[in-house]
Amino acid sequence: MVKILSFLFIVFIQIINSQEKKFELIDPNYSGIHFNNIVQDKKEHNILLYANYYGGGGVGIADFDNDGLQDIYLTGNLVGDKIYRNLGELKFEDLTEKSGIVDNGSWSSGVSIADVNNDGLLDIYVSKELYDDKPELRKNKLYINKGNFKFIEESDKWGVDVSARTRHAVFFDYNNDGLLDLYLLNQPPNPGSYSKYFGANLTLPEYSLQLFENTGDNYFIDVTKKAGLFRTGFPNAVVASDFNKDGLTDLYVANDFDAPDFLYYNNGDGTFKYKTEESLKHTSFYSMGVDASDLNNDGLLDVMVVDMTAEDNFRLKSNMSGMNPSAFWKVVSNGGHFQYMFNTLQINNGDDTFSDVAQYTNTSSTDWSWANLIADFDNDGMKDIYVTNGLLRDIRNTDADKKLGEFVVEVAETYVKNNPDQGDIDLWDILPLEDALELVPSVKLKNYLYKNYGDLKLKNETDEWGLGQLSFSNGAAYGDLDNDGDLEIVVNNVNEKVFLYKNKSVENETNHFLRIFLKDQSNKNLFGTKVDIYNKNGHQFFETTNVRGIYSTSEDVVHFGLGSSRTVDSLIVTWPKGLQTKLFNVKSNQTIELFSYTGKDHLIPDLKNNLFFKEDRRKIIYTHVENVFDDYEKQVLLPHKLSRLGPALAVSDVNNDNLDDVYIGSASGKSSQLYLQTSSGDFVLSENQPWNIHRILEDIDAVFFDSDGDGDQDLYVVSGGNEFSPNSSTYLDRLYINDGKGVFKFSRDLIPELYKSGSVVRPSDFDNDGDMDLFIGSRMIPWNYPEPASSYLLENINGKFYQYNDTNDSLTEIGLVTDATWSDYDNDGDDDLFIVGEWMPLTLIKNDNGAFKKEKLNDSCDDVYGWWYSIESGDFNNDGQDDLVLGNLGENYKYKANKDEPFEVFYDDFDSNGSKDIVLAYYNYGIQFPLRGFSCSSQQVPEIKSKFKKYDLFASLNIKDVYGEVNLEKALRLHANSFKSTVLLNNNGNFNSINLPFEAQLSSINDFIVEDYNNDGIKDILAIGNLYNAEVETPRNDAGNGIFLLGKGDGTFSTKLRKDSGFFAPSDAKKIMPIKVNNNKGIIVGNNNDLLQFFKAIEP
Repeated sequence: MVKILSFLFIVFIQIINSQEKKFELIDPNYSGIHFNNIVQDKKEHNILLYANYYGGGGVGIADFDNDGLQDIYLTGNLVGDKIYRNLGELKFEDLTEKSGIVDNGSWSSGVSIADVNNDGLLDIYVSKELYDDKPELRKNKLYINKGNFKFIEESDKWGVDVSARTRHAVFFDYNNDGLLDLYLLNQPPNPGSYSKYFGANLTLPEYSLQLFENTGDNYFIDVTKKAGLFRTGFPNAVVASDFNKDGLTDLYVANDFDAPDFLYYNNGDGTFKYKTEESLKHTSFYSMGVDASDLNNDGLLDVMVVDMTAEDNFRLKSNMSGMNPSAFWKVVSNGGHFQYMFNTLQINNGDDTFSDVAQYTNTSSTDWSWANLIADFDNDGMKDIYVTNGLLRDIRNTDADKKLGEFVVEVAETYVKNNPDQGDIDLWDILPLEDALELVPSVKLKNYLYKNYGDLKLKNETDEWGLGQLSFSNGAAYGDLDNDGDLEIVVNNVNEKVFLYKNKSVENETNHFLRIFLKDQSNKNLFGTKVDIYNKNGHQFFETTNVRGIYSTSEDVVHFGLGSSRTVDSLIVTWPKGLQTKLFNVKSNQTIELFSYTGKDHLIPDLKNNLFFKEDRRKIIYTHVENVFDDYEKQVLLPHKLSRLGPALAVSDVNNDNLDDVYIGSASGKSSQLYLQTSSGDFVLSENQPWNIHRILEDIDAVFFDSDGDGDQDLYVVSGGNEFSPNSSTYLDRLYINDGKGVFKFSRDLIPELYKSGSVVRPSDFDNDGDMDLFIGSRMIPWNYPEPASSYLLENINGKFYQYNDTNDSLTEIGLVTDATWSDYDNDGDDDLFIVGEWMPLTLIKNDNGAFKKEKLNDSCDDVYGWWYSIESGDFNNDGQDDLVLGNLGENYKYKANKDEPFEVFYDDFDSNGSKDIVLAYYNYGIQFPLRGFSCSSQQVPEIKSKFKKYDLFASLNIKDVYGEVNLEKALRLHANSFKSTVLLNNNGNFNSINLPFEAQLSSINDFIVEDYNNDGIKDILAIGNLYNAEVETPRNDAGNGIFLLGKGDGTFSTKLRKDSGFFAPSDAKKIMPIKVNNNKGIIVGNNNDLLQFFKAIEP
């Protein structure tokens, strides 16, 4: 039996090993492509003079001779460009010498390919840069195609021989006249540490990007200022696409360093509008390559930008010293917007806004990245992502940078000492450059391939696909080079021959494809043509454009993978002028040609949906304004601020006129306000505002309830925040008694003096004596995160509240409570208490005839620890039992957690200085490391710097190596093992967990309303959230725009986003409350440091 099992195991292993990879790296001796972009540091030009010296070159894929085979153009930095003719079967012929492509010693970066003169032949525009003192070598080249692989350089004749250090350029028709215009990504000087431009002003107007309009007379004119595009940046890449589907081509520019990415919407009148801050909640910092495509098959173009953050702990901490908070906020205040050193994957919301989901898709960290290409590489009907990366030398290695600086100083001082009478000397005459650069590590990296599994689930399958070669890779492009129906990839490397990957999906898999060549009889521009297909697998969308990734141009062919489908039910081509061509029952596995003259006028369908909500921005005009406080001065390694948790909201009829009124609790230093509803449905400020005397306090939560049994609504306000020292009187809660007419009076003696930083108040008659008692949740012990805080119950005795005698200590040091709800989940006649919080499980405080005790739920819920921010009860499956919905941090955050690899925090005085320290810990490739880097960690525990001294050493150490196993065992240790928001279905006191839809996992959920909004008798959920105040090395949780979850009756939900619901709450939303206005359902949303929002619920 053992022998049989061993034999079967060997056979299984052989089968696995013999499985074909999707891609095969073609030997240059077979392909004939021997291009090698050799880059060497020299005295005259090197990485110390030019920061982008290792930036590499691009790839252009196009059919230059119209023989039906895609050819290849490769740009070289210190070597000349090459052009290769495709001979078929992935064999190529170098025709550079005969082609007219010039090598004048210039530095080529980007290649852009398009038919500039509408003669049916593709022309080539090559971007030039580097060489600060040789502007003649920086002149861009325009090669006009004369046929048969003959080109003539005519940039001067066409007026585009620009010498402005152009990194790349894009052809597109900005004014819809059928002629291709040209947008140049001009760079300022790109100084290395020893350049004469180092420290110079690099934002001068003369470095602006440029737009050239095609006159139609073989000439371009500069229309940059006229078009509203006169702006300086550090542009690396651009994509020209119609992001809002209005028929006009927009621009997204990926900018390096502290310049924001530029998102320009085309106004249709020859001008553009800059909309970065309005459309993007944050961007990458070192933005490199950019591509736009419909990743999630919703018919809208999404945008991906790559950055430079490494995936593995060592490279992350050794090559990036960390984001300085003051530098971060300086960028924001200077108009640079919120920028983080991570890739962004901006999903198009269909309303001129985007949400970054890179953390959710696990595509946020691909090291020093260059090109990113979004295409269906396995023909399964879902677009995948390919990313190139690598740098010849790790110039951002912190230790190496220090060593290099010391070496240069030592060389200079030694020379001066030995040659005191020499006078001024040139550093490059005495510096042994090779020895200096040997101090800088050189590490080849794998590129990345993310397979798309749908619902924004992507998985790194680089090795499985055969793309795991180590390299320094830069520009890349895709195209079907062997005409077999799948996409090859070509990669331009530094100091290594080009990678040509044959795609073997067609040979090895059963997936089908459809390829479409778009033609115009007059050879007019067809960039911006949109193609939609529909089949049994759903809908796909493709829009043609010019350049993708970085430096490069991929094939100009519409490519669809069809998966198992053999037929496309309908195919709709929308041409640039708006005409449409429609085909039906199109067979798969073919390439078809479609001409624009087949386009016809078509009726534009009325796409207006039956929305559920409509915002009224003038209903209640109120802005919550936060006070200024720096939590990190108290605890430098806090994961997020704790002083920005308001506003508080409470809704009730306070003056007995049968109209709902609103209390809005303010931040410290501001006045809270009570708004009274009028008979016309407007809101006016109440003349009675007794809480003005308490404006120093921070309102976190509030509730109207009848505290004294006189039939009117009194007000309890929870004080909280993190601004004041522990046990400060500023944390005292308040009770305001209503006289029945909406006039309130503060009563200090009716509640006990408990100095807790609170989070939540929830009324309930928990002792069944006919009056309302209170649960008060404590959010934290100020300045002592994450020490568990004690919450408490207040028992109502004749209108006066006393702290409940919790003999079982059920609420003592219970944790960092964020929310709670009362629910008689076991139908025993009294309300039980469910509590959630950070680093906590769902916690049940069981009520047994007024006696409380913490109890296990005796199911899987006991073991799920999260950063829970909200909880609400409701019967979601109509079985008569209270179910629960819980809002968590979400899965679109830098922090990850599961049961095998939890996210943890340790808290103790690790350096015995009398102050406790926060140590956040995460897992990377199965090993637990400190989350924060050397600089931040040593700022909190200075002895780390003296003990380990080097970034590389610290980066190599796990958490036990840094802090000591014994010290960690003594510390307070908390963990989270899930960040998913969930529904818990009550089955006679036991709960079954169902995750909310993936769209609800894209940000934190801070509050819910449970209500039936479509009158089908099934409870729906309206949720709001986000977490804006993360520490600056963590991208803020801002992908949430509010979400409407339509109940199905079985505890599951379908998702309705803004375009289908009308609900849009994109800010740092903390509270949501139902309210009736003129007896109609409404909703108010309390946003931290932003406007209050009101929505009317539209009756179905």
